[in-house]
Amino acid sequence: MYFRYYCPTEVIFGRGSIKEVGQVVRNFGSRALLVVGRRFAKESGYLDKITKLLQEAGVEVHVFSGVEPNPSTETAQRCSEFARERGSEVIVAFGGGSVIDVGKAAAVVAVQGGRVEEYLYPKVVTGNALPIVAIPTTCGTGSEVTKNSVLTIVKEKRKVVVVGPAIIPKVAIVDPDVIRYLPPKLITWTAMDALSHALEAYVSKRSTPISDVLALEAIKLIIENVERAAKGDETAQEKLHLAATLAGMAINVAGTVLVHAMGYYLTTHHDVHHGLANALTLPYVLELDLQHIPRDKVEKLLHLLNVETVQDLIIKLCKLLDRVEIPNSVKDVGVQEEELETYVKHTLGYRRNLENNPIEVTEDIVRNLISKALSGRKGTYRYH
Repeated sequence: MYFRYYCPTEVIFGRGSIKEVGQVVRNFGSRALLVVGRRFAKESGYLDKITKLLQEAGVEVHVFSGVEPNPSTETAQRCSEFARERGSEVIVAFGGGSVIDVGKAAAVVAVQGGRVEEYLYPKVVTGNALPIVAIPTTCGTGSEVTKNSVLTIVKEKRKVVVVGPAIIPKVAIVDPDVIRYLPPKLITWTAMDALSHALEAYVSKRSTPISDVLALEAIKLIIENVERAAKGDETAQEKLHLAATLAGMAINVAGTVLVHAMGYYLTTHHDVHHGLANALTLPYVLELDLQHIPRDKVEKLLHLLNVETVQDLIIKLCKLLDRVEIPNSVKDVGVQEEELETYVKHTLGYRRNLENNPIEVTEDIVRNLISKALSGRKGTYRYH
């Protein structure tokens, strides 16, 4: 057995922990760029609250706002230039994965110069970057503890990634209080993102004993708490927020697999929320991949979910997706049968995800899985 585990992010977890942001940021510099999305930070009052906490700690604050869902490389480029022009010494990213990913990409480009496109995978980003303090406002992406920044090249309708140790946040402040403001739909969708992270990390070829422990705990927390969290149970929301961070730690090591590759098409071509896209494709990929990982790992997962067979596990997952109102089929989010070959070709382009898959991903495999996603869970598995 041989593996490496690397997660240098300091995680500060707990209700009210956002109050520590001033001193945390001051440790890295006296001029901060606060990166936020379009509405949530301002409407929730957190924009003013964080700004005040930073200023009270002696930190000069500039705000870069308006980060869109599934952010573009252009947005990350503008953010990097904004940071450089204002002499920012540290980036504070307050938002979901989109906001944090923009902050991470901007952090390296602001220091090393050039265009975001010059830093895309397969390049691995090393060297200097602005330190990042990430404050996640959803219970899904885990971006606060990963080395990945996922962006979109809009004109190509293609997801790309900046990846490397230079952009891992120095500190993650994970305060469950912030997700009280999320509508139930977003709690569910972002939790499905975290669930897909955990399950994908568990089946990945790059999984390790440590990532497996993190993934299994995240799976347990999500399945036990997502429904109550969506109904406003604050204890359940707290556990989901923790699960998202644990799942992020798992994919930081093990990466994601075919689920993400299939989900990206739904996001770039049909504007489907990333977590929802993953949920729509998860059962079919998981059923396949569980046939190609060590049996002892399968048994651990079956035991965790209190089922006897992989088929039982998939049906249990499908019923959970039904209860949290995930649409039955990708047709329900606009995908047409005529798109099949375009969808297949697009999915095959995400080699980084496909290479992590425990079974070699062929064109026929992708076509078969997408056909199942078009048929939907009920059409594929015939459960009641």
